[in-house]
Amino acid sequence: MSTTRRQTGDVESVAYADPPPDHSGTGPFRAPRPDERVRVRLHGHPRTYVVRVSTSGREPRITELTITADDGQAVDYAALRSIPARRLAYSAVQWLARAGGAFAFPGDQAETHTRPDDADPRVWDAAQIADRALALGLPVRQTVADELTISTRTADRLLAKAKAEGFIDAADLPKRPQPRQKDTNR
Repeated sequence: MSTTRRQTGDVESVAYADPPPDHSGTGPFRAPRPDERVRVRLHGHPRTYVVRVSTSGREPRITELTITADDGQAVDYAALRSIPARRLAYSAVQWLARAGGAFAFPGDQAETHTRPDDADPRVWDAAQIADRALALGLPVRQTVADELTISTRTADRLLAKAKAEGFIDAADLPKRPQPRQKDTNR
């Protein structure tokens, strides 16, 4: 299995942005309102983003955005141009849908929703499938090809790009296909 390294832009934490409006929600469990503001920290960003999102439409949209710089930093024009709006919107909506992080859905794991914004989705998916195939002892190339419905040559190219971008460790992938197992039932 490859070790997941945090990259700039990966979601570091998501939490409530504001204290509860009254003392009724301060018990052991507080469910966020759908229109509540959410605080998002991204790895490598020296600022905190507070967003309010709307889910009307095909994808979540940011309806309010507040940026607070860390101590000693400034929110300059370059920071304003490089706001990862989609990452912030999706992270906030996922956190709200999970009742403020109180529960998870099957298949959730730390790496599930941390694909960098600038990564090619097919390369990222190929890396995740390869990682799972290695863990299950399945043939990597063929599993990636079958699940993405592509040829094994295209799977090889995607896996090479995934290695180059650091999504998977080159040492993890076998150099040649696994040997065929003999049928022991005969």
